[in-house]
Amino acid sequence: MPTNKSNNFKIFELEKKFNNTMVASVNERLIEIRKKNIAQRLSAFQGCGHKLEQVTTLNGIDFIDDASSTNPNATWFALQRMNKPTVWITNIDDVNSMSDDLVQAVYEKVKFIIIQGVYNSDVYAFFDDFDVPSSVEQGMEEAVRQAFYAAEKGYAVLYSPCSSGSTEERGRNFKSAVAQL
Repeated sequence: MPTNKSNNFKIFELEKKFNNTMVASVNERLIEIRKKNIAQRLSAFQGCGHKLEQVTTLNGIDFIDDASSTNPNATWFALQRMNKPTVWITNIDDVNSMSDDLVQAVYEKVKFIIIQGVYNSDVYAFFDDFDVPSSVEQGMEEAVRQAFYAAEKGYAVLYSPCSSGSTEERGRNFKSAVAQL
């Protein structure tokens, strides 16, 4: 005949199995609710301005605003997303910050480099060694115009500064310069 201890143990064992099943069921339901909630939120997401934002297409050339890329990793990410030959407009002022991965992406994806801003001999010399045509343009309007002339049908013009600064202002300036083409 079983003792009270063994009966109590079996009761607790049944209770434990019931609780584990109940907890698993509740957990599964919560995960399902979270997945639906996340899916709803993502489907309503409008995107971030100035992050790989398609501005327009002119003469078969896509103009892409990536003014939010203010560091080498963000610019590398943007270049990795380019599926067309790319004319890259950059404001980079410190080539020592460029990672090997970014350098490799430039070699693989970029057909023309436009350094926008004040002439910096170190930056120009660095890109001159790339065996990729490049130019230095003072203002954004000149940089966008040069990019338009350097690009061919089927190319993308990517503005990805790779330097700190006002994302909003630079993005607006890029879009304004593109609108003037």
